[in-house]
Amino acid sequence: MRRRIRLTGRRQLSRSSVELKIAEVPGKRLLTLGIAEQRSFQGFPPDARVTVRLYENKLVEIADFGNLGSLNAVAEIQNKSFVAPSVQLRVAATSENNRSLLLGSTDSWTLQPEKSNSQNKNTDGILLFLPARTAPRVWSLDIRDDDYPVVYVDERIPDPATWARTDAAFTGCALPAILLQIFEDIFDQSNPHDIEWMQDWIKWAGILMPGKKPPLGESRADRRKWVDDLVDTFAQRHQLADRLLKVLAPENQQ
Repeated sequence: MRRRIRLTGRRQLSRSSVELKIAEVPGKRLLTLGIAEQRSFQGFPPDARVTVRLYENKLVEIADFGNLGSLNAVAEIQNKSFVAPSVQLRVAATSENNRSLLLGSTDSWTLQPEKSNSQNKNTDGILLFLPARTAPRVWSLDIRDDDYPVVYVDERIPDPATWARTDAAFTGCALPAILLQIFEDIFDQSNPHDIEWMQDWIKWAGILMPGKKPPLGESRADRRKWVDDLVDTFAQRHQLADRLLKVLAPENQQ
């Protein structure tokens, strides 16, 4: 049975107050939890329940770390499909009078898997590329409320994240569609400047098209024309069509 958590009077916890990591062991995926700022949890009853909510591509799981006074450092992740889930730590009451009352929580953020230095380049910037089980699709886009969009690329492709960033066919055909979807979500928000990742995307568009502010709150036709201009400018800046033709028809290139 799903238990609802009441949100009255919760304390806002900073992300830096905890350390979360996904660890791989033979046959298992583990979520490890460390308390980085003990003072952030002062005043909570020792029997308060500490959980972490994981969410990705409509999949939800709650990892239970036990009571605050005898906190477990590790919880097993049951769903093996998580790649870079959105996570939120929650502290809830367990007493009879206040059972499931949410005492405190962090904002949500994207928890990325541990990577080597050579892989870090695939998750820099305002658009993340990560390998995942996307079949039968080659790629899929996950636009989140709380963190930067993620493009999942079929993990069967050698070095899939680098391939997606550099392959002429992918960048020429998929990236324009990705830009369109992302800005459609931004335009659907009443105050996109209040959302950090959307604000960064709007700044990026301003650098690409200086003087052309996004038509927030204007007609759908105006917004679509602005996005078309953005895609055209992006394609021209990176010579997407020319790069693709060099691969498909090198004999026609001078």
